[in-house]
Amino acid sequence: MRAVGAPASATPRRREVDATVGLLIFLAATAMLFAALLLAYAILRAQAPSWPPAGTPPFPRGAATVNTAVLLAASLVLRRARSTTRRGPAFGALALGTLFLALQALLWRHLVATHLGPSAGPLGDVFFALSAFHALHVLGGLIALAVARARPHRLLLLYWDFVLAVWLIIYLAVCWL
Repeated sequence: MRAVGAPASATPRRREVDATVGLLIFLAATAMLFAALLLAYAILRAQAPSWPPAGTPPFPRGAATVNTAVLLAASLVLRRARSTTRRGPAFGALALGTLFLALQALLWRHLVATHLGPSAGPLGDVFFALSAFHALHVLGGLIALAVARARPHRLLLLYWDFVLAVWLIIYLAVCWL
């Protein structure tokens, strides 16, 4: 049932505006959740007498750097897919995004094996919370990309750029700051 005075069907332009506003609201809410997790990380670091805490195994920066390069490559391939009518680049972005998740799972496994996983201390706890939440968003982007099939839509590129930006912030905060 439609509202009184509402048109029987929205124009394509109106649907795109509605989708854009909806995505922006979703991204803003998601950014707040990531900001809260990053704030928790900053508070843990600020309150710790030393960082990383004494006795903590070294964080595998190399593996995280490879993951970052793969996610960046997926983003670049996705942008290329937007400017072409061929399916190949979109499939490449899908493959690279999937590779990122697989590499992330291997990193988590390594962290658990080296006693840097969840419940092993604040560094492991925070990294797992941030990276798992991020991985869920990468998975959502991969599902959207798989459903899009043809050239990626402008909103999908915006979402993927957001996912990349969040990962870069997590990577810098955990590995280099």
